[in-house]
Amino acid sequence: MTILAVGLLAVAGVSFSIVRSLGESRGETLAATAAMARLERIAGTQCSSVTLDSIAETADRGITERYLVTDNGNNTRLVIDSVSWITRRGTRRAAFTTIFPCRVGA
Repeated sequence: MTILAVGLLAVAGVSFSIVRSLGESRGETLAATAAMARLERIAGTQCSSVTLDSIAETADRGITERYLVTDNGNNTRLVIDSVSWITRRGTRRAAFTTIFPCRVGA
């Protein structure tokens, strides 16, 4: 009987860890998706229409996003997108950086 009780407690503990990990990975997925969407929107915007050297901030679905677009020379734009979200362990952050070419008509 004792062995069965210990086994059930172990299963319950593992189940709790899995549920907690899934909840935290949801936040990471939302943050990465927000950054990816922002980078795609900027890539599809004509370079002359993009505001340069100004930090913009948005918040949606528990994700705070700050991004900056700068002139990178050689007809390219450097984009830095920083996202943050709250977990039970505190605020988590991730940054994404990419360079886009300025294309005629894009």
